Amino acid sequence: MGATGEIILLVERAGKADHTFAVALRQKGFEVAVVPTGQAALSHARQVRPAMIVLNSASMGSSGLRICRELQESAKGTPIIHIVGAGMLDKPDDGIAEITLILPFTARKLINSVKRLMPSARNDMIEAGPIRFAPHARIVEAYGKEKRLTARTANLLELFIRHPGEILDRSFLMRQLWHTDYMGDTRTLDVHIRWVREAVEPYPQKPRHILTVRGQGYRFVPNPPS
Repeated sequence: MGATGEIILLVERAGKADHTFAVALRQKGFEVAVVPTGQAALSHARQVRPAMIVLNSASMGSSGLRICRELQESAKGTPIIHIVGAGMLDKPDDGIAEITLILPFTARKLINSVKRLMPSARNDMIEAGPIRFAPHARIVEAYGKEKRLTARTANLLELFIRHPGEILDRSFLMRQLWHTDYMGDTRTLDVHIRWVREAVEPYPQKPRHILTVRGQGYRFVPNPPS
């Protein structure tokens, strides 16, 4: 169910029944305000600060990049989910939206994305030294930066946080994340370690929290010595 007071601003043009998501969102308990144009969205966002903006550019038959950028500037800090039709986005959106969904997809996929971005999704925030992590939302805050992680990278960070000071060997991490004992190629694990460091370390090239224990694995240090 949606949290009380968390309003979703849905920018969606009427008359495109196959692209309508308002009903599905309301059925899940979310409060939804629907506006038909980008200009109406900008005005509404200024008057009533929404918890989230869902921009359904597919219903307008456009890429939506311009209005997405304007909404990002006007409603700073408000997460945006951008819905586009297949083939409409002829160039990357450069991370303007937190999540970009390309039709076709199910209403469930949109709802899951909404749940991850809602402020209430951060109620499970875990603190480990200067690191704050919301597993459900997959959002980590550290050293003045905020980052949304992929599902597997979030699982890796949570493993570290749940085992502070312990040496987690590579085979353990492979079993937990990829459900395999195969150790022939662990480059994928190395990449995910790098991504976690980029999210939580002040200087990822000189890690202080995710330490390599040579010949064994990795150790998470919540409060490294200064």
